[in-house]
Amino acid sequence: MKNGKGQTTCEALESSSNRRRFMKGTLVAGVGGLIFGRLNPSFGGVFSTTGDKKRKLRPELYGDWWLVGPPPSVSKEIPAEIPKSKEEIDKICEAFGMSKEDCLKYAKKEAGKKSRFEPVDHHIFKDDDGNWHLWGCVRGTGYGRILYHWKASSLTESPWELTNEFIRCDPKVGECIDDWRGQEWIQSPYIVKENGKYYMFYGGHSTGRDASGVPASGMSEDMFKSESQICVMTSNDGLKWERYLFKDGLSRLFVGPGETRDPSLIKVDNTWYMYYAGYEDGDLKNRGGVFVRTSKDLINWSDYKVAHRDPTFGPSSWDHECPHVVYREGYFYLFRTESYWKARTYVYRSDDPTDFGTNAESAQDLYVGRLAVAAAEIYQDEGVEYVSSNHDPAAGTQMSRLRWIPA
Repeated sequence: MKNGKGQTTCEALESSSNRRRFMKGTLVAGVGGLIFGRLNPSFGGVFSTTGDKKRKLRPELYGDWWLVGPPPSVSKEIPAEIPKSKEEIDKICEAFGMSKEDCLKYAKKEAGKKSRFEPVDHHIFKDDDGNWHLWGCVRGTGYGRILYHWKASSLTESPWELTNEFIRCDPKVGECIDDWRGQEWIQSPYIVKENGKYYMFYGGHSTGRDASGVPASGMSEDMFKSESQICVMTSNDGLKWERYLFKDGLSRLFVGPGETRDPSLIKVDNTWYMYYAGYEDGDLKNRGGVFVRTSKDLINWSDYKVAHRDPTFGPSSWDHECPHVVYREGYFYLFRTESYWKARTYVYRSDDPTDFGTNAESAQDLYVGRLAVAAAEIYQDEGVEYVSSNHDPAAGTQMSRLRWIPA
């Protein structure tokens, strides 16, 4: 979830001086009312659309934010990122064809880098024993990006327990091959449960090759041409995870288009829909979008379809991040993050789970408004609905309550 500047791809590239005083109850837009009894919110949404009466709604944040996933501490197990050496900087400058002036600017930036761990895209689920688990991507470590685990007995606990359990990418099974600027990349976990088994879908990042199969090095200007992948792990209890390996020995479910990342799933009428971010034609800056695939068994997936593209709020892949889809009273609602630090997530409403508008005109016809969160995920417990957010990555993953009012 990071970009070419070393930031996570599923986060904003902007900063905000008052981000720790993030607004409470600040919301313009949203999604529909909760369908109690037919939705399993801790697993992304499992429901039937049969016989639903349509009603358009929008969300409101209410109450304070509380911290659930603070950054882990630097340790021997998770070392800090250190500034690059002169030799490493010279190698990168040469690989990217930087001018002498640009290389000096890059070296100055590296020298002034302050190491900090930042939790970003994430997912929360409830296990069979009633405990809550948060898995999220943490950037800025000495490895690059990792997946980290927090846990709690209640959604309202603050902060949640840091377990010191984390997962790194594994090049031996095809993940983070020759990845961007030599870092490890694993990101954006999403967990569902089906037939007694837990599935964790995540971004395994670079395959080391472009769409035509030509090698694309993460240490060159071609790094954005490398096709990325969605991978999967499984667990019998939601605690011990193992990569699901296919006959080719890879954990890879599918590849592309572009920097494939940020999966989010719902199940509607016995069909699973997976939404994710990416870009077409190798054009990160202008062909970003949200894509969707379908499956009956969570392992075999259809070809992709463009589910959403709206250049109104930016045309790049980084403007179409962290898609999250929910179903409420006859409509599907897509949340799309455009900025982490400025907390800009846009919401679209559609009665078709595969179409939230694919150009400015059609998307704006479905536009609901802006939600003041980032990388939003929605949950429900004991009749109360919650939203988690990474509007301040330096602080960690936070949570607030959410309610729905008529549109």
